[in-house]
Amino acid sequence: MVTYRLANTADFVEIAALHAKSWQENYRGSYSDRFLDHEVHQDRAEVWEKRLTTPAANQFTVLAEQDGKLVGFACAFLDADSEYGTLIDNLHVSKETKGKGIGKELIRKVAAKSVENNPLSKVYLWVLEANKKAFEFYIHFGAEHVETTLADDIGDKAVAVCRMVWETPENLIAS
Repeated sequence: MVTYRLANTADFVEIAALHAKSWQENYRGSYSDRFLDHEVHQDRAEVWEKRLTTPAANQFTVLAEQDGKLVGFACAFLDADSEYGTLIDNLHVSKETKGKGIGKELIRKVAAKSVENNPLSKVYLWVLEANKKAFEFYIHFGAEHVETTLADDIGDKAVAVCRMVWETPENLIAS
């Protein structure tokens, strides 16, 4: 059985490990092999320690756990953008548990908190254009692809990213 809860400071090590592993499995070819093979674990550990010890006022992270083990998470920022609303900054599910509805449930939980915070807010995220499976997952789950741009978030190399938007988060919650 999968359970969901909000992250706390002590969760940063597990979140960072899952995040790094997910990037290694899904972003090969988008980020450099040097970064993925040698730097990603330290990079994600630093990011998550900071995020969970000194979170932004509008930030929250939902964890999915199965038998006490972290199998997925979503980090979001409420009303991050005046036009697009709540940003799902990270959404990752372990390779072993993909296809079991965990990603959908994490998005639903973010949407519910977003609507609770601001009933008029949209929900959006950025997905690497090369990550076709994730792109199709979001389309299938009702997101609209509204733009593609180049980003260099981690300073490794510029990659094409697509903004995916859910105009009515209420539909996510109900689906």
